[in-house]
Amino acid sequence: MTAAEQAWLACSQPTALPPKAGNREELVRALGGVPGSCRLVMEFGFGNGQALTALARSHPGDRFIGVEIFQEGMVALLKRLVAEGIGNVRMVEGHGLEVLSRWIPEASLDRAIISFPDPWPKKRHHKRRLVQVDFLEVLASRMVSGGVLELATDWEEYAQWMVACLEATPTFVNQNPEGIFSSAPADWVMTRFEQKGREAGRRIRHLAYFRR
Repeated sequence: MTAAEQAWLACSQPTALPPKAGNREELVRALGGVPGSCRLVMEFGFGNGQALTALARSHPGDRFIGVEIFQEGMVALLKRLVAEGIGNVRMVEGHGLEVLSRWIPEASLDRAIISFPDPWPKKRHHKRRLVQVDFLEVLASRMVSGGVLELATDWEEYAQWMVACLEATPTFVNQNPEGIFSSAPADWVMTRFEQKGREAGRRIRHLAYFRR
């Protein structure tokens, strides 16, 4: 990242952060949404912001919060949003569990998206994976009843790990009555990460779970 980009991010990020709120209605209103008709959507690890920008463009009445640990991704998303004049997205730099605990009131999110998170393939690194039972328990507490959690990975072992963690979190229920894995959501955006996985011959796995 260049010095100019770092300076721009430092200036822009305060207005891009989600507001502090005590409950869902306060959060929706603070984000400029209409309670009762606005969905709150959070994406964990938005990368360069391609998918999040497309979703926000397609659903202007909803409000989106992106979480990313890399500043390069923050800059890339900000550039996309500014270029297209999209104003229904906020972003937070940090880890998923920390962001949920600090920024999101209980029973607030309608949709959560975890798209191609780092698989951390070495066994000794599995503890660094985003999808863990403790993370899912906190995420469930921040989602509304009936909310949807969508996950995707091109790493088969991580897909099985996700299933095991979700099945160990009874608050989430698989929404596919005919099997474990689902098809891609109707508004799914194929990113360069997914394209790379396909070109490498890896199978794309989608999961969709309801919050009880």
